[in-house]
Amino acid sequence: MSTEQQGKRRRRRKKDYRCHCCQAEKPFCWSCVCGFEICPECFEENKWGISNGPTWICPDCERIHMME
Repeated sequence: MSTEQQGKRRRRRKKDYRCHCCQAEKPFCWSCVCGFEICPECFEENKWGISNGPTWICPDCERIHMME
């Protein structure tokens, strides 16, 4: 694949998300590659346990993610 083709390639956005905490379908959730998803509202409620500022740690697999 040429560099021009790579530049045009885009990721497909997932159509819907389901928060693992509140089980509600949301237009956006923070997601981990293991499949864990948490909506912004639940993230704020649980921030004390999963975030230390610029990063958050997945409670399922303990991967560290940068907040973007």
